[in-house]
Amino acid sequence: MAKNDLSWIHSEASRRAKSALAVALSFAILLGSAGFVAWKGYEYYMDWRQQEDYIGEGRDSVQVRIPKGASPGQVADLCVAANVIKDARVFEQTFAEMEQAADTNGQTKPMFQYGTYNLKTELPAATAIAMLLDPANRVISRITIPEGLRWTEIASIISEKGHVSGLLVDDLYASIQLDPSIIGLNPAAGNNPEGFLFPDTYVVDDPVDPSDLLTQMTKEFDDVAADLDLTGKAAALGITPYQAVIIASIIEKEVFRDEDRPKAARVIYNRLFVQDPPMRLQMDSTVNYGLSRTGLANLDEAALATDTPYNTYLHDGLPPTPISNPGREALEAALNPAEGDWLFWVTVNLTTGETKFASTLEEHEAYVVEYQQWCSAHIDDGECPT
Repeated sequence: MAKNDLSWIHSEASRRAKSALAVALSFAILLGSAGFVAWKGYEYYMDWRQQEDYIGEGRDSVQVRIPKGASPGQVADLCVAANVIKDARVFEQTFAEMEQAADTNGQTKPMFQYGTYNLKTELPAATAIAMLLDPANRVISRITIPEGLRWTEIASIISEKGHVSGLLVDDLYASIQLDPSIIGLNPAAGNNPEGFLFPDTYVVDDPVDPSDLLTQMTKEFDDVAADLDLTGKAAALGITPYQAVIIASIIEKEVFRDEDRPKAARVIYNRLFVQDPPMRLQMDSTVNYGLSRTGLANLDEAALATDTPYNTYLHDGLPPTPISNPGREALEAALNPAEGDWLFWVTVNLTTGETKFASTLEEHEAYVVEYQQWCSAHIDDGECPT
C-alpha cells in the first residue's frame, strides 16, 4: 500500500512538472514573438524617422572629393551619391540655416573647400556638413621639390606624384605666360616661372591642383627673397633682381657644397663685372640647359659649337633666363659673394663635391687634370659623366 501511494506521488509530480514546462515554453514563445514584433516595430520606426535624414553616427568609412568652386547643392549631390546623406534638400537647408546664423552673429560664413574628405556613410546632414568643414578630415599629401630642378622637371613631379595629367600642367604653363598673376609670379620674373619656384616640401590637397601648388612655391620664393633682401642687395651689387636669380640658378647647378657657393658667385662677378674686358662665363650647365639636357654631362665639341642663347662659350654675359630653380643657399650666395680674385673653378671629386678655385689659368688647368684623374678612376663605377 505504501508502495502504491509513493507511485502516485511520483506520477502527480511528473504531471505537474510537464504542465509547468509547457507553460514556461508557451510564455517564452510569447516573449519571443513580442520581442520580434518589437524589433520589427523599432525597425519600421527608424525607417520612418530616417525618411529624409539619417540619424546616428554613421557606418562605413568613405571618401568624397569636392571639386573646386562646388556649390552647396553640388556638394549635397556628391554626398547623396556616396550614401553619406539621405536627402540633398535637407543638406542644403541645413547649410543655409548655418549661413544665416553666421550672418546674424557677424561671423564668417561657412564655405566648402576643394579637396578629398574622410567621411562615413549614413550620416545626419548636419554631421556631414560639420565633417566637411573640419580641416582635420581633409586628405592631404606632401610633395617635395628638390633644389636645382628646371620647370619641366618640376612639372613632371607634379604630374607623377600629384596624379595630374601632363597636358593639364602644360596648359597651365601656357596660361602663366599669358597671365603670370594666376600663380602670383614675382614681377621680376616676367612671364617665365623658371627660377622663381622655390624648392621645398609642400602640403597639398588630394587631388593636387597644380596652380595651387605653384602659387605656394611662388609665395615661398617671395618670402625668402624678402628675407634675403633680394632687391636691395642686388642693387648694391649693381645688378637687377632677375640677374641675381640667374646667377643663383647657375650656382645651384655648378657647385654642390654650401661653403663653395659664395666663391662660385665671386667667380661669376669677377668674370662679368671686374675683368676688363669681361670674360665669357663658359659654364657647362648653361650649355646643357640650352640643349635640354639634364644631369651631369661632359660637353663634346658638337655641344660646345651648338648656338643657343644659353651657350656661354659663344655668347657674352649671363644667359637670358635662370637655368634652374635655386634654393635659399644659392640665392644667398649670389647676393653675398665671397671676397677673392678667383676666375675659375672645377669640381675635382663628384662624390664629395670638393671644388677647387683658381685665379690663374695654369692653376685651373692643374685642377682640371686632377678632375680627369678622379674621373678615370671612377669611370667603371658610373660616377663620372660621359
